Amino acid sequence: MRPFVLSSPGVVLDQPVADDADRVFEYCQDPIFERFLTVPWPYRFEHAEGFLSEYVPAGWMSDREYTWALRETAGADLLGVIALRLTGESVAADASVHRVGSIGFWLGAPHRGRGLIPEAQRLVADWAFSSRLIDVLHWECLLGNVASARAAWKSGFRYSGVGPSVAAYRDGSYPDSWQGHLAAGDDRGPQPGWPAETLGSR
Repeated sequence: MRPFVLSSPGVVLDQPVADDADRVFEYCQDPIFERFLTVPWPYRFEHAEGFLSEYVPAGWMSDREYTWALRETAGADLLGVIALRLTGESVAADASVHRVGSIGFWLGAPHRGRGLIPEAQRLVADWAFSSRLIDVLHWECLLGNVASARAAWKSGFRYSGVGPSVAAYRDGSYPDSWQGHLAAGDDRGPQPGWPAETLGSR
């Protein structure tokens, strides 16, 4: 698939480009990224370059992972990244087969707390469901990543519990993670059932 733009009045999701390398490198120095994300650590400038020139284009070309740059307006500085990965199928309790995707994201520290990630998640989920690429969207984060959990909660994900991560950590392990899911027909408002420790102080 060729990269394309998703947008709303407050958020533009477009193609990450080579000129974004400085921002990717800058934001990925955040110690929170070392603790909670799967990015290489220490994160070097060549990692940012490889991410933009190799990893992102390969995902689009293979139709396995679609990665967008999160911006406030078209052509503006990169604020973060959001990606949809097609992860396969699952069998529900009623024996129906669901196509599953997983969502991942990060936001540069100066731009957190402004509701950008929930809006970006809505755009990606709406497109994925309306395109019939997936029936269920999976979210996960390592235990303790309250910011990610709150973003998923605000976006209408239902809490699924704790289990081994679907994505491998940088050391090859699959540590326990908080997990949630969003189905095509779900209400997008915050759902009950999230443990207090996942959301911190509201």
